Amino acid sequence: MTLREHLADQRGATGGFEIIPFGFLIFVLGAVMMINSWTVIDSWMAVSAAAREGARTYVESDPTSAWGDAQIAVQGVMDDYGRGGRALPATRSSTDYNRCQVVTVTASYDIALINAPFIGSFGSFTTVESSHSERIDPFRSGDFGGSC
Repeated sequence: MTLREHLADQRGATGGFEIIPFGFLIFVLGAVMMINSWTVIDSWMAVSAAAREGARTYVESDPTSAWGDAQIAVQGVMDDYGRGGRALPATRSSTDYNRCQVVTVTASYDIALINAPFIGSFGSFTTVESSHSERIDPFRSGDFGGSC
């Protein structure tokens, strides 16, 4: 077999060019999944810090303005993390403010199905939430709520 016959023969040729778009698609989808995974982790850290700061602010504030101060603290932490836009209102476990009472503050945030830079977010939303509990100081000064 001469070189010309060898080069003209197509028996050894393989396809594969059509696989390149599929490989690129898999690469892009993998990158989007990694970005979205980090968004979930970062959002969970934000709501965890917001709930913790809200509970601490609640138990350390004046009884008349405690819940308002806690909500401001939660929203401030969410804004600091850059997640203030879709942050849901914080909730608390009890409306009473008494010594030794355990109060749980819950912070929540809505995450879109897909979050990608330069594209934005779209798809259905999932809620990430975190709670933190604190006890109101039994030896706190002031004229409010009974004793332990």
